[in-house]
Amino acid sequence: MPSQIVPDILRLIFEIAARADRRTALNLVLVSHLVESWIDVVLYSTIRLSRQRTANNFLRTIETSTSKSGAFFSTHVKSLCILFDMPMNQVVKITSICRGIQNLTTWFLPTSHAGSPTIPLAQCMFSLRPRKLSAWHGVLRSPDPHFGLPFFNQVTHLTVVNIWEEWTTWPGFVLPALTHLSLDFTFGSRTLPEDELVLISQAVATILGTCAHVCICGLRIDQPADSSTITGMLARLSDPRVVLFRHHEPFQIREAHSDAEARIWAMLDAAVERRRAGGGHIVVTIGRV
Repeated sequence: MPSQIVPDILRLIFEIAARADRRTALNLVLVSHLVESWIDVVLYSTIRLSRQRTANNFLRTIETSTSKSGAFFSTHVKSLCILFDMPMNQVVKITSICRGIQNLTTWFLPTSHAGSPTIPLAQCMFSLRPRKLSAWHGVLRSPDPHFGLPFFNQVTHLTVVNIWEEWTTWPGFVLPALTHLSLDFTFGSRTLPEDELVLISQAVATILGTCAHVCICGLRIDQPADSSTITGMLARLSDPRVVLFRHHEPFQIREAHSDAEARIWAMLDAAVERRRAGGGHIVVTIGRV
């Protein structure tokens, strides 16, 4: 037993250091082959593809690595962030190998690739069944994200950053496993007319009615809580699962797997509990998270 304690403690120390700083992690893999095997699990748990070069490099790694099999990437890649409009064939290759992804972030405006068919991104990622999904466009492409695809069947946490003019018109907004939902309700300095407030409130009610397991629905606002539009919307939101929140870092990429996103969900969860306890309408302020 004592002979096992030291390696276990060492591994824990190395993993904590690797998670705290990526540069440190890259240096730690040089210590020994044993340490490299520990740190690789940390390094590959989250993959961020921010430009074509990083995607090419990662794809080359998973296709040609002699030290890591496809089973390694299928088992250990848990979170994927796609931050640019990747060619569909690369999306298919990466997600068909990294089939164990549980957290997915797609944060980009789709563009047209010459010779590429226009098919839903969720269809290209047919191998995946993510649990947490965060998107600014990307996989949630208007006018129809195609929520009926199997890709969406196990999503429990969904962060939608598309403008309300889009998500209120999406057809088939039905996700059978959804429990946590964040929607964008920002509109700058405008004052929304009555008919638009009715449209939005009805869309929220419809989504909550069709997604039977939702327990939290956060609407992100960018106006003061006492503005006429916000007070008008609050008057129409009787469902205690709905809370409004302001985010002081509106341009922050809300990565599905991140600690910051987990803290947002925790704050929204606490606000819903206060509403259920008779606290009335609540506007949550989220600072630097």
